Amino acid sequence: MTKPNILEHFEKTVSSAKERLKKLISEANRHKLHDFATGLATAVEIIEDEEIEKLEAMFDMQRALDERIIKERKIDKTLDEWVVAITIAMESEIDEIRREVNWKWWKQEKRIDIDRLQEEVIDLWHFLLSLSRMVGLTPETIFEKYMAKNKINHQRQDGGY
Repeated sequence: MTKPNILEHFEKTVSSAKERLKKLISEANRHKLHDFATGLATAVEIIEDEEIEKLEAMFDMQRALDERIIKERKIDKTLDEWVVAITIAMESEIDEIRREVNWKWWKQEKRIDIDRLQEEVIDLWHFLLSLSRMVGLTPETIFEKYMAKNKINHQRQDGGY
């Protein structure tokens, strides 16, 4: 297995384990095994904490890069100016992502360079992390807000949205 495939396999395994743990928690509660359910809930929290730690590391690294650029280039922007600047940069990255795939139906298809495509997506992540920090999001609030919005989006799909 190549390194990315190992990581993908690990992430799928962790995600699957979390889902199985959540089902076990429901079953344990249904059978009034509250202590067991509490233990399982703790296991889920540990797994989620590890995921947040990765995002925290990315936030810290992006903060350091942002602070370096701001200091070295003597940048002074308001929140409005930062939001506009970063979203323009994100639009540029999205265009670069689009250039890596065959979106022009009138042209001969080219081989997609997945490494280059992933590099462009990571460039977008850099700006997304900066923007997230600028508007006061933290790894924890991103996780919480994402989970809540994901639930709403599934409910919308269930309702024929």
